Amino acid sequence: MSQYRIEIQRVADSALEELYAEHKAGKAVNAPIANNSFFIRWVTKAIKSQRFERCVTNDLVRWQKMGRSKGNDSGLELVFKRISTLYGQFFPQGQEEKTIKDSEINTFIDAMEESGWEVSTSEPLVGCGKVQIFTDGPNSLALCTDQCDTCFDGEILVKPMNWFVRGNHAEFVERATDAGFLVHKVTDYKSNVKYHGEYIVFPNNSGNQLAELPRNLQID
Repeated sequence: MSQYRIEIQRVADSALEELYAEHKAGKAVNAPIANNSFFIRWVTKAIKSQRFERCVTNDLVRWQKMGRSKGNDSGLELVFKRISTLYGQFFPQGQEEKTIKDSEINTFIDAMEESGWEVSTSEPLVGCGKVQIFTDGPNSLALCTDQCDTCFDGEILVKPMNWFVRGNHAEFVERATDAGFLVHKVTDYKSNVKYHGEYIVFPNNSGNQLAELPRNLQID
């Protein structure tokens, strides 16, 4: 799974570096419409030349379709900047991947509860059919009680965990990212926990798909 996070960061960094090189050489105008057109062409060329590993092909195809359907409104420059920034923060070049600890998840759960979220960790939620959790508030986070044991080797997360969310998904993504967790969306709404969306947290934050990009991410 580390291959994906390496490759998606390489895609974003390469696209931005090549755009900036075009600007520096005077071959392209640094303007939103011109930049977006550059990225649409860049993505198409990357697909045709099979420049990157297959693990990021779905992302490239999705961006190509978005560029064709939305044109100048596709915002590909911002997408690449956000990916480059987020993955650069979580995986600094030359450093080993940081492990995720049980204590860090517990601290995050406590913070969510303090901010008014209802949190459940007492019920089996994965591999047991459709489950319904009864909560009073609009926002809830549920973790499978079995996974709270089986996904860890000592205190270290060694298997992917499924986190189920109802309510303000954008706030959840921001809070989780700020707490040091990259969350990878499975579904917005229809999961095996009724009325909840589903996200996966991978060991070392190294997933096999693009992590959710928080709205509050600061970009230089």
